Amino acid sequence: MNKTTQLSSYNAGENIYAKSIKIVESLVEGNNHFNAYSYLEKQIVKRVIHATSDISYAETVFFTNDSAEKTIKLLKEKTAKKEPLKIVCDSEMTRAGISKNVNRDVILDLNCYINSTKMFPSIEETKSAFSIKLAVNEIFPDIIVIGNAPTALIAAMEHCGNLYKTTDYRPSLIIGMPVGFIGAAESKIKLYENDFFNAIGNFGNSGGSSSAAAVMNALLRESL
Repeated sequence: MNKTTQLSSYNAGENIYAKSIKIVESLVEGNNHFNAYSYLEKQIVKRVIHATSDISYAETVFFTNDSAEKTIKLLKEKTAKKEPLKIVCDSEMTRAGISKNVNRDVILDLNCYINSTKMFPSIEETKSAFSIKLAVNEIFPDIIVIGNAPTALIAAMEHCGNLYKTTDYRPSLIIGMPVGFIGAAESKIKLYENDFFNAIGNFGNSGGSSSAAAVMNALLRESL
């Protein structure tokens, strides 16, 4: 594919995205909860709705500790220093959903340990929970993105809290949007109530890889 064809394809995609966002904006018009978000938070929520076709996110996404604004600052600092942004995801689907094309100025170091060849202990712990702790231990990521497993979100919070006591490390952001009927809603309430972390998540059972990745992609786009 030559550069002219690539540019044409990119412009076509951008036009479709712009039209979709216009539709989303018409659907959230007059929504008091949505209107209470900051400008930056609105851009993130709109992208999540665009990615999922689920208008309920207009009322369920939460941001703690000015997390969106702080993350944009982080992304711009990483770009200026030409440093990689280290991200750990709980699933391959979540990692695959984060686009390296949204902001090519940001060097993305995307990681997922769910299929690690390292032996998982035979204990009452999910593979997702063990994997996220292993990844955090080895990478010390800037951002942790959870789109599938509630147990991974709980493990990430607990493990990072313990690490902070001995290493002074904590992630700059946790995106927590696990999906499901067992533990998902509860894990996200714990994230919302834990003032130790800068967080973006959503209330309820809905969520998933597309939602979590959409948050990260929105942050990348807004940091251009």
